[in-house]
Amino acid sequence: MSKVKQPNFEGQTIFCGIDVHKKTWRINVRNDEFELEDYSQDPREELLLNHLRKRYPGASYQVAYEAGFCGFSIQRSLKKSGLNCIIINPSDVPSSDKDKKRKSDKIDARKISRELSNGAIEGIYVPAVEMEHARTLVRQRGRLVQDQTRCKNRIWHLLMFSGLKLDAEKSHQYWSRRFMETLRQMPCETQSLRHALDIAVEEYLQVRKLLSLTTKQVRVLSEQVSFVAIQKLLRSIPGIGVVNAMIIMTELQDMRRFKTLDKLCSYVGIVPDTGSSGDNEKVNGITHRSNHYLRPAIVESSWVIIRKDPAMLMLYKKYCSKMVANKAIIKIARHLLSRIRYVWMKQVEYEIGIVG
Repeated sequence: MSKVKQPNFEGQTIFCGIDVHKKTWRINVRNDEFELEDYSQDPREELLLNHLRKRYPGASYQVAYEAGFCGFSIQRSLKKSGLNCIIINPSDVPSSDKDKKRKSDKIDARKISRELSNGAIEGIYVPAVEMEHARTLVRQRGRLVQDQTRCKNRIWHLLMFSGLKLDAEKSHQYWSRRFMETLRQMPCETQSLRHALDIAVEEYLQVRKLLSLTTKQVRVLSEQVSFVAIQKLLRSIPGIGVVNAMIIMTELQDMRRFKTLDKLCSYVGIVPDTGSSGDNEKVNGITHRSNHYLRPAIVESSWVIIRKDPAMLMLYKKYCSKMVANKAIIKIARHLLSRIRYVWMKQVEYEIGIVG
């Protein structure tokens, strides 16, 4: 009786696109020429690994999935098992109009595997675990800042909607203990309104307490050995304090991955959206594609540095002669990014008053 020959895929590459969901993964497998299979499985890395090795023994495997709720854990697990796995930006996967209007998990997985085999997509940067967790803490602080602002707006809305009047002589109120006590002592027509206002104030105080705690933890984190050197360089730049320096460091992580200033500006979102056709070229203003944590920090620091560095103030005045202030500050933000890149790459502290 002749022995059954096992298939051997040595020297071939198998491409695998995954559409990741919480309860199931849609898997599409192909080689350089054909789609080989399409199926669903439980969201477990070992199932995919065992299936590929059993079905296509001897092959090299390339796996890709879109960045999303599951983070980097799948990529790290597959890479540890010996699979070449990348994470891609969903916006970078080419899609036809038909695909957009007839979207399904099967189509999404097929697009990923197809573009992976064509070499048309690149993986995003995967941070070290320590830096990812540090970034999570810093981002949590950013979310608490947003929550605090929402709480303030809810209190103002409650006061306006209910006809409750504050001291008319104070055009601007600071959210101090005295102001909190004023809100607690405000006369309300009914007990229900009193309860609503007290709950809104208490919600604000709780969020403010959490924000204070998180800010202290971010400051402690900035003093760790792996952060302190870059932190010192970034904080030598006028307008960049501890918090913004931590945002910049945890979001950029490794400046060497940005080969040029243009690539850095593109990642941050300090570039315009453009469109051209024939002789017509249209600039649509600053791009919507950006790092939503980093760009606000850079713009905020830009408003400060023009007051503390004469060279940056001179540039700002020059731009303001040609455009409105909000557009001029974006130009300053690009200069600030250039200086951040320089001090980081050259490992030198910032010098005030240098034009360029």
